[in-house]
Amino acid sequence: MLTVGLFPNTKKQNIATVLGWIVQYFKERNIRVVLPHDAALELNCSDLAEKLECVKNEITFAITLGGDGTLLNTAREIASWGIPVCGVNLGNLGFLTEIEVPELSSALDRLVCGDYYIEERLMLDAVVIRQGNPIYISPALNDIVVAKGGFSRMIKLKLFIDDELTAEYPADGLIIATSTGSTGYSLSSGGPIVNPKLKVIVITPICPHTLHARSLVISEHEEVKLRMQATHNDIVLTVDGQAVYSLLPDDTVIVRRSPFRARFIKFTGKSYYEALRTKLRRGDRNGNC
Repeated sequence: MLTVGLFPNTKKQNIATVLGWIVQYFKERNIRVVLPHDAALELNCSDLAEKLECVKNEITFAITLGGDGTLLNTAREIASWGIPVCGVNLGNLGFLTEIEVPELSSALDRLVCGDYYIEERLMLDAVVIRQGNPIYISPALNDIVVAKGGFSRMIKLKLFIDDELTAEYPADGLIIATSTGSTGYSLSSGGPIVNPKLKVIVITPICPHTLHARSLVISEHEEVKLRMQATHNDIVLTVDGQAVYSLLPDDTVIVRRSPFRARFIKFTGKSYYEALRTKLRRGDRNGNC
C-alpha cells in the first residue's frame, strides 16, 4: 500500500484548498496520507496527523506544497530517511519544484503509477568549530553562507581547501553552494550556473573588496575550511537561507560533503534547461526565450 507524506507550507494562500484536493485524490484511490503533526492541526486535518519518525519507513514518497523554501526545508529533514520528495509550486519562482498547480492532476497520476525517476542531489554539512570543539552541525541542500550581519564593516575570510590556504577575501561574506544551489544566492553574486547532475561545490565571494576575486568550482570530495578575522561579533552562518547561527571572529567553519543525498522525484519530458529558460525568466516581461 502506498503511503504519501504531505509537507505543506501552512502560510501559503489557498493552501487548505490545494491540500484538501490532494488528500481527496489519494483517499479515492485508497492511498494512505500522513502530515506532520503540527501542520495537520493547524490545517484542521487532525485525522492525518502523524509523528513522521514513527512512519518514516512506510512513506513511499513525500510531496511538498509551497515554494523552493518548503522543498529545501523538507529535503533536509528527510534526507537521512532516503525518502524521495516532489515539490508542488505554490510560490513565485519555484525553480526546484517539479509540479505546477495546473498540471497537478496528471502529475499525481504519474506519481501513483510510478512514472517517474529519482535524481540524487549533493548535500553539504556545515560544522562550526569553537575553541577546538564542534558546537553546531547542519546539513544544507542549496548553500552555506558566512557573512557579516547588519554592520557595514567587511570581514576577512581565509579559505582553505583540503587544509591548503587557497585565498583570502576581504568581503561581505562567502557562499559555498552545491550545484543545486548555484541558481540561488550564488548566481545573484556572480557565480556560475551548474547543472545539478554535476556533483561539485561552488565557492563565491559576496561583494569582495578586490578586483581579482572569482568563483571557484571544486570537487565534492574536497573539504572547505573558513577562518574569519573581524573587529566585531556581527557574523552569521546561514544554511539554505533558513537556519541562522551567530559566529564569533575566532570560529572556524568546515564545509564537507554530507553522507546523505537529497532524492528528487523527476518526470521524463521535463529538462533542467527548460526550467532555466522558463522559471528564471518569470520576472522578465521581455524574456522571449
